[in-house]
Amino acid sequence: MRKNEYESLEQFTSQYVGEWNPSGGHWFGLDFMYEGKEYRFHTGYMYDEPALLPDGKEVLFSLYRRKECIASDKREYELLGAYSDMSEVLDSMVIQDRPFKEVIMDDNTELLGQD
Repeated sequence: MRKNEYESLEQFTSQYVGEWNPSGGHWFGLDFMYEGKEYRFHTGYMYDEPALLPDGKEVLFSLYRRKECIASDKREYELLGAYSDMSEVLDSMVIQDRPFKEVIMDDNTELLGQD
């Protein structure tokens, strides 16, 4: 049974390009489960990390993995990668050495929530 709600990469990317507007289908971030681990795709950074990449480009997107915590009500994440454009995110291999575009479209990727 397919868990993933996304039918196309365009459906995913259209939700994170443009201004934040939940009623218009634009979001800050997405929590999702892949291969038993929880991850977060986020516009910009979640924490107070530098806003520029080493090449001087602005960080527009980042990927995180949820840290294993004793208290299940606490959510702490570790940064996996930061990117200046959507194509860099989609081609990144920081989640189990698979391109993110494959991970986010995998039938077993479960979308947990958006904000």
